[in-house]
Amino acid sequence: MRMRHFFALATAIPAMVLAVAVAPTPAFADTRFHADSGDRCTYGFTDGALTAQLADVVVTGALTDRPTPTEPTLCRDDGFFSVDTFSGYAGLRLMDQQAVRADNSTVRVGLVLGSPTAVARIDRVVIQVCRHPHVTLPPSYCGKAVEYRAPF
Repeated sequence: MRMRHFFALATAIPAMVLAVAVAPTPAFADTRFHADSGDRCTYGFTDGALTAQLADVVVTGALTDRPTPTEPTLCRDDGFFSVDTFSGYAGLRLMDQQAVRADNSTVRVGLVLGSPTAVARIDRVVIQVCRHPHVTLPPSYCGKAVEYRAPF
């Protein structure tokens, strides 16, 4: 009789270990983000998700610079393009910074903020959309920097 219990337990333990290993972890849930250029026409804006992955943060989404060819808009082409900057911090230390550029289009964002030599986990991401002219004048401007804190 005891031998049957041993075999039942021996087959149940691996199944329990597998169930725990593939269960979703709440700390890795997506955090939605949004940032824009802060101007009257919202010429530049970004939307997407931040997902923690070990010490890194995966960024997915899109950056749009208006006017796009497929979107009706009341604002004329102003001769500027948009740059979306993603900065990943561990405490006060900047660990990684990457940028995406769009000009009268929508560009997909897919990047990983992190450092292969990092010993600290990224716990804060700052996102800012800035607009820059194709020529040197007028000067550039930026929307409000938006900050997201872990857990992502």
